[in-house]
Amino acid sequence: MESNTKIQFKIGIFLTSGLFLILGSIFMLGADRAFFKSYVTLHAHFDQVQGLAEGSVVSFAGITIGNVRKIQIVQGQNLIDAVLDVDKDYIARITKGSKVEIRTQGALGDKFIYIIPGPLDGSPLQDNATIEVAKATDFIGIISERGTEAEKIFDIINEMHKFTKTLNAENRTGKILINLESTTAKIDKAAGATMRLAEELNSGKLKSSMEHLNSVAAKLDSGQGTLGALINDSSLHDQLKSLLGATPRKSAMKTLLRTSIEKSEGAAP
Repeated sequence: MESNTKIQFKIGIFLTSGLFLILGSIFMLGADRAFFKSYVTLHAHFDQVQGLAEGSVVSFAGITIGNVRKIQIVQGQNLIDAVLDVDKDYIARITKGSKVEIRTQGALGDKFIYIIPGPLDGSPLQDNATIEVAKATDFIGIISERGTEAEKIFDIINEMHKFTKTLNAENRTGKILINLESTTAKIDKAAGATMRLAEELNSGKLKSSMEHLNSVAAKLDSGQGTLGALINDSSLHDQLKSLLGATPRKSAMKTLLRTSIEKSEGAAP
């Protein structure tokens, strides 16, 4: 009986040791073996951390390098301090000029901290340093920061929905399209008439008329014909001036004109 108890005791010790060995192996090989890692603490001050929680992932250019250890209010300021535990192996790459922002994993995913790398030649951030916060670049983050302005976007979408619904009521869209087609046909008809008029103007008739006018103008300029002679002969102007210029001649001309008028009136009855 006594030997049986010893055997059971030994079996129990063996099973317990094996269990601890298995758990230790899982703990060593599983996750990131975080227990054996060294971390550097960084601080990031945000206006708001909507959706971010303690334990959220800290990502550096897409690589998970730590977690959010604590979220607290900055004393004397309207800011939220996110305390970050960052793997010491990566701190040499997080230089001055690096920035941090809150991003979302998918449209409805969890929030996480995303560190934007700084200059390669910059000096690494020290323990308990504060990293600069960048403006949100993901769509969900922008909506979260600009809630009031985002509401305007949804108002515009709602108004567009109402407008489309009104436009489709009572087949208004169909009527508009019919009117548009009719107007287009009239415009095409007017354009055709304009083209025909332009073709007629460019035809030989217009050209012949213009050539005739040019010929008449050329003859007038050269003094051909009676009208050309009157226009170009300065002697006619001198004769009229000599005839009507002096006072006695004016009197003689008036007497001649009066006599001619009296004779024509006497012959009229």
